[in-house]
This record gives sequence, structure tokens and C-alpha cells, in this order.
Amino acid sequence: MRIRLFASLSMALLAAACTTDPPGGTVDPTSDGGPQTTDGSTTSPDADVPRPITCRDKVKNGDETDLDCGGACAGCADGQICKLAKDCSSQVCTGGKCATPTHTDGVKNGTETDVDCGGDAKAPKCASGKRCGGATDCDSAVCVGSICQKATDSDGVQNQGETDVDCGGTNTTKKCVDTKKCTAGTDCVSLSCSNTDKICVPAAANDGIKNGTETDIDCGGPAGTTPRCGTGKTCGAATDCTNKVCSTTCLAPTGTDGVKNGDESDVDCGGTTTGAAACVAGKSCNVGGDCQSLGCNYLNKCADGRSCTGRFGGDTCGSGEVGAGGAVHESCCKKIALPSGAKLDKYKTTAGRMRTFIESLGGNVAGWYAANRGTLSAAAQAQIDPYTGYLPTNYTGIYGVNQQIGGYIYLPTRPSSSQGCWIQGQGTHTYWLPDAVQINDLGDTPHGFSKDYMDTKPLNCVTYPLLAAFCAWDGGRLETRAESDEAYGTNTYPWGAAPRPGGYAIVSGAWTKVAPGGAPCPTCDDTYANWLYNYQFPVGGNAAKPQDLSFWISAPGRFPKGAGPFGHQDIAGDMMEITATAAGNDGSLGPAVRWNRSGSYEGHDIGYGGFAFAVMTKYGKAGGRCAYP
Repeated sequence: MRIRLFASLSMALLAAACTTDPPGGTVDPTSDGGPQTTDGSTTSPDADVPRPITCRDKVKNGDETDLDCGGACAGCADGQICKLAKDCSSQVCTGGKCATPTHTDGVKNGTETDVDCGGDAKAPKCASGKRCGGATDCDSAVCVGSICQKATDSDGVQNQGETDVDCGGTNTTKKCVDTKKCTAGTDCVSLSCSNTDKICVPAAANDGIKNGTETDIDCGGPAGTTPRCGTGKTCGAATDCTNKVCSTTCLAPTGTDGVKNGDESDVDCGGTTTGAAACVAGKSCNVGGDCQSLGCNYLNKCADGRSCTGRFGGDTCGSGEVGAGGAVHESCCKKIALPSGAKLDKYKTTAGRMRTFIESLGGNVAGWYAANRGTLSAAAQAQIDPYTGYLPTNYTGIYGVNQQIGGYIYLPTRPSSSQGCWIQGQGTHTYWLPDAVQINDLGDTPHGFSKDYMDTKPLNCVTYPLLAAFCAWDGGRLETRAESDEAYGTNTYPWGAAPRPGGYAIVSGAWTKVAPGGAPCPTCDDTYANWLYNYQFPVGGNAAKPQDLSFWISAPGRFPKGAGPFGHQDIAGDMMEITATAAGNDGSLGPAVRWNRSGSYEGHDIGYGGFAFAVMTKYGKAGGRCAYP
């Protein structure tokens, strides 16, 4: 026994003599230190033999700062004694004790993937360049090679404050397209973010935002996408503006900007736009006041005259019948100047023009004249003033419209017949009246032709006062005898010295050579007494009402051989013309005016002679034309 004890002691001393361990013995963190007592001390066969130091010996020994931790051992748990940060699992030693890891302690500890970031969900995300274990550790949500990457607007991840993947938010390089998430309009390409769904929505013309192709809030840009911009709004082109005028901003319309804008009816004319003139004939109009002529026709174009706004008798003058192939028609209000200065109507006044006048006044010609006399020329006033008592105030009565342009005759003593105005008496008045008026008011028979047909004809059976008032309303006055003669020219006939016009078929208007009895006579001599102006349209008239002779009267311009030297049509033709030249008194019939001698479809000859007729005389072969400044 003594021999064994000695041997053991000798081996222990030898081991102690050869160790480099610090005083107190060898620290073996992996050893359990051998058998231990219940109080934690190590037992050995010999109590005098030193025991080895371990990190699991349940004894605070060696350089441990707390039981089995610190020093060379594993770090101590939170709350255990420490001297240095390395003594602690948390790597944080505060006040001699290990502190619990936090995300602000400046140490990579706990579950952190880098100092104070990454790891659990409560930790801040790591910035680019920091270590990471996955995308969730990085504020960019991009972890490549265990390193957080810098966020970009093309990394396929919603990061750096973006409201959707690679767009919106603090990403200033890309806005989100429609349907992507947003928090404000600035996140979106459309600049419009739905308040309810928080997604980008398409630009709209009522979203209160300048977006899309708009040049200002909810206006401008390509036509058809948004309304045009009003005055003062930003624009890029004239097409952006309601007024079609752009100079960085949309400008207010003027009558000199070369554009149809404001309430103008055509470019720089019509309407009430400042500086806009009245429109000339042919320009677009909305009302008569848009036009120089005060006439806006059925096509919404300014007419050559106030009375030529209707279709029939308004623009049906010229060669060829209405609806016929090859017909060339124009405004019946065309005017041609005379060398002396005045302009005369190119065509005789049509029944349609008189209808426009009468209907616009509701038949109250006297009321119109009283209200507007001061606006008329002195010449027009002088023509009308002596006869205002004859001007109609309505459609009926002794001086009513129907009587003054119907078959009623004021002066039956000369001649004693109906003077060609009573249809029932084998005549015509070209101003069409309803059947009830013809029968009940005038005791006549209804017309044999339609109102449209009759309106194309030259007006006949009209009194001087009503004709003079019409010319004044239309912007002029009645022609004088001197002006009528000037338009006729110096030849014996408008076409030359001989009476024969030549070359016109019966339906186109011609004087037909006839024998004294009225039968065609090609061999008769060339004295005018043997010629008859023979026009028919339609040929033969109305078989059911042969007493209506309107078909003998050619519409203005149908017989161009009858034109004067300056182009005035029908100077010689189917009707004489009433002029404003006084002719003294006509016997017992009162003040008279001079009629020219243009000839007529009934066979009146042509020449410089004329008649003096009382002012209320009506005749089926007499009409007139107006003169203008």
C-alpha cells in the first residue's frame, strides 16, 4: 500500500513540475473534473493531490469572473459577474455585470447579423454593406453573398421607401404606373392616387390635377382627351386653348387674332367679340346680326342681302330651272355697280325676298318704319314719307299685306279689269297666299303652283309704298328711272339694234315671231310689234288650273339675252319696273311715279318710253329692283 501511494504521489509531483498552467491548476473547459462531492468539491484517493481546473467544475476558479464563465471560459449570461465585455455572452459588461443585448449597444450580439441590426424582427434592418443572413435582415431587402446590397429602382424589390416594387415613394427616378400602390399622387406617373384603394389611377379630365398630356389642370393636350383651356391657362399650342390663341398662356379672343373664337360666327367676324366686324356674304353666321347684310340664310351663311335668307327666291336666280341639270344659280341679292356710283340689284326683286321681309315683321310694315326711320338714308325716307298712311300694319284690311300683294285692285278705273293680278280672271300675282286667304279674303281662286315655285318668280302686283319700304328694310332704296335707264344701256335693245334675241328655245325664254293674230310666223318682218316674249315653265302650265298664268313669267336670270351692258339681268324681259321717280299726278288717281318700259311676257314692247302710274297701282306685268349706296 505504501509503495502504491508513493508511486501516485511521485507521478503527481512530476506532472506539476512539467505544467505551464497558471497557479491553481489546469483549466479544462471540457472536463467534468472527475468525481465530485455533494458540495461540489473534487474528491480523490488522496486529499493532498491537486485537482484540475475546468469550466464545468461548478467552481468559480481560474480566471472565471463568475461560476464556470468569463475569463477563458464561455461568456457569462446576462446578470453574471464580468470584468471585460469578452466575459459576457452579450459582449456587454456594464457595472461589473453582463448586460442583456440591445440593438443600440454597439455590439454584434444576440441574433444580430451585424452590429445592432439584422436577426430578429425587432432589430433594425442592416444598411448596405452590412452582414446578413437573408433579405429580411436588410433595409434594402436585398441580401447577396451574406452582404446587404444598396437599394436600386431596378432590383425587383419594394424598398427604400418605395410604394410598390421599384417605383413611388422616395424613389425619385421612377413613378408608379396605373394599378401600382401609392400613398400620394406624387408616387404615380398619372399624379393621381386613389384615396380609397391607394393605387395609381389613370389621368382624368376631372381629377383636379395637371397630369397626362394636359397643359394645365384638366385641360389642354391632344384634342378629344380633355377640354380646351380657358383664358390665362398654360398652353403649348393654340389647339390647347378654347380661344385657339396661345402665347405660353391662352389669350382672350379678339376680333383681329385671325382665329374663329369667342362667340364669333366666322374668323374675326360675327358675334360680340371685341373688335370683331360684321361678316361679309358667304361667311358663317348664327343670326342676322352677325352679317353686314343683316341676313343669315338657311345654310347659316351671310346672305348678299337681308331678304335673301330663304331658299326659293333667295338663291335661285340665274340660268336653268330649280332642280334641272346644268342650272347655274346664285344669290338673288347680288348687286352690280353703275358707272354713276349706285349699285342696283342684279335681278328683279323676287316674291321670296318680299316674303322674308313681310314675315320678319309679322306684317307690321308701318310699325317697323316708324321705329327705324331715323336709321335709313335720306333718299329712302323721301321715297316713303309721303305714303306712310298706305303702309300695312297687319295682313288684313284695306291696306293689309294680303291686299297689297294679292289680287286686290285699288284703282279699278284704270284699267277696269283686274290688271292681271286676279288669278280667276286669267292672271297671276306671284306672291303666294294660302288657299283660305285667296278664297275668303280676296274672293279669288287658289294658286295653281306651290309656294316654293312662286317664290322663285319676280314679284308683281305690288304697290309702290310697299316696294319702297321693302328696299329700305333691305338696306337700300327703290331705284330711280335714271338708274334704270343707265342699267339698260344706250342700245335700242340690250343685245343690239335689232329686236330679235335669237336662239332660245321656248322653255328657256325668247321672243317668238308671231303674226298679228298671235300664231307663230317665222316669215314676218323684224318690227318688234311682231315679236312676243314666249317663256313657259312648265310648258303648258297647270292643266287643272289653266287660269294661273305664273308659268309664263320666267324666274330672274333665265333669259340672259335680256341683260344690260353691266350685267343686270332681265333689263329687257318679262316685266316692267316701278321706279321712284315722281311723275306728277295721274289725273284723278293721285300722285304718280314713273315705270320704265322693259317689256313683258304679255307682249309689251321694249324701249325708253314709260308710264306714269298712281302710287297704289298694281299690275301683273310690273315689279321692281332696289338700289344701294
